Amino acid sequence: MPPDEGSNPLEKTSDMAKLTPAERARIYKERAAAAGIGRPAPDQPAGGAAPAPTPAPAPAPKPAAAAASGGGGAGALTPDQRQRLAAAVQRGAGGGTATATAAPTAAAAKPSAVEAQSQRLVYVWPHLVTIELMSAVLMLVSMIIIAMVIQAPLEGIANPDKTPNPSKAPWYFLNLQELLLHMHPALAGVIVPSVALGLIAIIPYFDRDNRDVGKWFGTKKALSITWFTTWYSTLVLFALVFFDEFVGQKPLMKGLADRTGLAFLNSPVLVDIVLPLILMLGPIGILVWLLKKFYKPDGARDWMIALFTGFFVAFIILTIVGTFLRGQGMHLMWPWDPRMIRIE
Repeated sequence: MPPDEGSNPLEKTSDMAKLTPAERARIYKERAAAAGIGRPAPDQPAGGAAPAPTPAPAPAPKPAAAAASGGGGAGALTPDQRQRLAAAVQRGAGGGTATATAAPTAAAAKPSAVEAQSQRLVYVWPHLVTIELMSAVLMLVSMIIIAMVIQAPLEGIANPDKTPNPSKAPWYFLNLQELLLHMHPALAGVIVPSVALGLIAIIPYFDRDNRDVGKWFGTKKALSITWFTTWYSTLVLFALVFFDEFVGQKPLMKGLADRTGLAFLNSPVLVDIVLPLILMLGPIGILVWLLKKFYKPDGARDWMIALFTGFFVAFIILTIVGTFLRGQGMHLMWPWDPRMIRIE
């Protein structure tokens, strides 16, 4: 609201509280022009000692504040007040210019929402596809170099009347072939793989937390749980393999049946199904107890990381054992043992 007639134009009215410095400077200029400030007084000669300041250009259109102020307040100002008003107008104009200059600079420094989102996202093209293409080319070149350096001639035509010793499955099935040595074929070849794949498929239904999805070791305890599960699974798997090779569950149960006279201890169901299940599920239960006692997993994700790590380590260890530690007759032996050579 404009000042009342006869009031001091230096007064800050209530409607100027929320205005920017530039807007307040403009109103001061309008009031100064309406009050005659900046022009020589009628009783002063034009060639006085103090030259009259250049009047500010009148804005268009003229605001209502300037029109309402009129020229009635000019006589109420002393020369000192006029100088103070002129200085306030100049300071306001300078502050408004600085504010107006700083605003575009800050806006330019702050990225837009689209730019910020583009910095956070990694798109399939070209980021992922480029990496996959380079990986495929690197793998192809590596295989070509290996084929040129290492001679791997084709073997003879398969003879159905003569089975080679040892007869091994492809490397990606050697883990299942290793299981066949320790339990019933239906359990090792059908039930255990089906249950394992089914449990992996339902992991998202147990771990429904969307935080840190897609990150390796996304929780505080994930790395320590992974390391413990890896070492525990490795030791347990090698211990079970050595136990079955040098002691054997079948000879052990047969000896117990002969000494106790309990024939059911040597039954195929107990030896080939029940006992392998106990030896397979027992260490998993012990792992869960150890994790709960010493590591105290925080939620479903820590448990899923632990169990999946155990499955992954079992896959790798059984594949390594079947590839490098099984020789003639599928017996356990060192890789440099002469009996590792396959007999055609």
